[in-house]
Amino acid sequence: MAKDEIAILKRALERQKKARAQAERILEEKSKELYDTAEHLKRANARLENLLDEKTDEVDAGFLSIIDSYVVMDLGFNVVRSNESAKDFLQFDKDSPKINLSSYVHPDFAQYTAESVQTLLDTGVLKNYRSKIILPNGEEKFVQINASIIYDRNRNPIAAQGILRDITQEKDIENLLANQRKQLKESENRLSTLIKNLEMAVLLEDENRNIALTNKKFCEMFSVPANPEDMTGMDCGCAAEKTKDLFKNPDQFMARVTEILENREPVLADELEMVDGRILERDYIPVISDGVYKGHLWSYRDVTLNRTFKRNLQAEKDKYSGIIANMNLGLVEVDTEDRIQMVNQSFCEMSGFTEEELTGKHASDVLSVQDESIIAEKNAKRIQNQSDSYEVEVINKYNEFRHWLISGAPRYDEKGKVIGSIGIHLDITEQKNLQLEKEKLLDKLEQSNESLKEYAYVVSHDLKSPLRSIEALASWLKNDYSEALGETGREYLGMIQDKIESMENLISGILAYSTANTSELNNTQIDLNEVISGIVDSIYIPENVKVVAPAPLPNIIADRTKMHQLFQNIISNAVVHIDKKVGKVEVLFQEESDHWKFRIKDNGVGIPKKYHKKIFDIFQSASTDKKSTGIGLSIVKKIIDRYNGSVWVESEEGIGTDFHFTIEKQTLKTERHEDLTSEKTI
Repeated sequence: MAKDEIAILKRALERQKKARAQAERILEEKSKELYDTAEHLKRANARLENLLDEKTDEVDAGFLSIIDSYVVMDLGFNVVRSNESAKDFLQFDKDSPKINLSSYVHPDFAQYTAESVQTLLDTGVLKNYRSKIILPNGEEKFVQINASIIYDRNRNPIAAQGILRDITQEKDIENLLANQRKQLKESENRLSTLIKNLEMAVLLEDENRNIALTNKKFCEMFSVPANPEDMTGMDCGCAAEKTKDLFKNPDQFMARVTEILENREPVLADELEMVDGRILERDYIPVISDGVYKGHLWSYRDVTLNRTFKRNLQAEKDKYSGIIANMNLGLVEVDTEDRIQMVNQSFCEMSGFTEEELTGKHASDVLSVQDESIIAEKNAKRIQNQSDSYEVEVINKYNEFRHWLISGAPRYDEKGKVIGSIGIHLDITEQKNLQLEKEKLLDKLEQSNESLKEYAYVVSHDLKSPLRSIEALASWLKNDYSEALGETGREYLGMIQDKIESMENLISGILAYSTANTSELNNTQIDLNEVISGIVDSIYIPENVKVVAPAPLPNIIADRTKMHQLFQNIISNAVVHIDKKVGKVEVLFQEESDHWKFRIKDNGVGIPKKYHKKIFDIFQSASTDKKSTGIGLSIVKKIIDRYNGSVWVESEEGIGTDFHFTIEKQTLKTERHEDLTSEKTI
């Protein structure tokens, strides 16, 4: 137990002793009053015996005028007579019906009251009967009653008389005394138990330096081969002499003990060094009661670990202070009024100010922050125990415009109260400038992409117009001059028309490819079964080929047009490359946690392994068909990329091809619009 707690217990013990003495004095006074009342009752009873009538039980007015509550009742507990004091105390009303005193008895005292009444009937008197009663207003009182039986001239009991005294206050005092005695005893036991079980060594000596109390820790600390109880009464001076060799300087130890005992002044944290390397702290507390010296209390604590810890802590503090002083991040501590408490060297270099120019100043007065409101806002958050990171624009001492990234957190005292904040500063000016430059480049690139997009539309339109004219002229030649051209001329004309068709497909493919990752996505819920059905109805499928979905396809959230392009390009590519008598294209799917996984399987000619990756590049095709543009699967790749998916092919020549691809699950609140590789979520 700490010395402060021992002192508190001692003061509490003194207060309880004084309270007990005061209560005993009050009890003596009440006892005297009780004795006087009993004598008064005896005299009143003697007078009453001469004044009561056999039939009327009338009582002389002299008895009814006494100060104490006086009541006469018949043997059925019905009130026959009472004085004014009794009426006031028992709350009799002059208009009240017949009063029966048994109704006043508290239920807890019913059995005791019955036994007391029997004693009254048997002996004729009842002395110092104490009970709890309940008054008509519900108030509970403790009363003391001295009563006697009233006899007629033939010595037959006809009534009972008694004096009631309100002892509620006296009862409270008795309870208080009992509680104080109990508390005093508990305090003594608690004090003794605490001392015996303290983790510090305790030695209590009386005024003659004889041991009054000690504990097990004391015996262990000083290697005393005895139980604490066995040491009571021993001469402590002799014990100190025997144990002095445990200390590094025995003579100094004894001299210090003598000095302390002569001064009789409290001594705290007196340090002692032991031979075995331990370090002890000793406290001395004189015990003085009413100005009289009663002895003293010694307490010893082993602080070896604490001293070692402090040395290690100081070493760690020095180490981290060195790290803080030399790290590249600027460190600042401020109080709740934004007054700078500490800065490190890196912050001084960042701001351009010296430590002397910053310490003790308000940060807002020294540092030029472009948006001063943000500092006040962040300081308010620190008081509310909030930490965060934010950017500020400042002008340093050299009038240079800088960008700082600040991570701020509250700073607490040892009681957990916010006493300020600490901020770690990083100069991100170069990164910020690069970011701004990047944003400018992206803006230019976006403008360039828009121009290219417009150019693609214009070029496609301008190219398609003469192609349509050439196609029209070729058709006229074939229709009007077929006979004159001959077989060779008609063949050449057919080749011209095929090239025109290939050129038109190529232009359409380039236009579709250029807009595959720039057009805005309109994500809605779509039924893929309807999409596949629409594709089957719109593309050319040989009669020997069937496109099927073995299991109903899911409803997904995506852009309907893009999904139509995606599935159509793969399916149309599959149906025209099947050489089997019975061709089959299957559309399969599998749901995963955050993606849809699809598989389009055919039993066609297959794709050579060397083309498995190339086919997704623009103008790359594994087909020998001259009409193939090599753009369809590159569009597939772009659409899948927009949905954060992947695509790959598994194929074996002569057996068939499996196209696998995944697309990320979307929500109706998510819209993706890509410019190069950017994504936007709204």
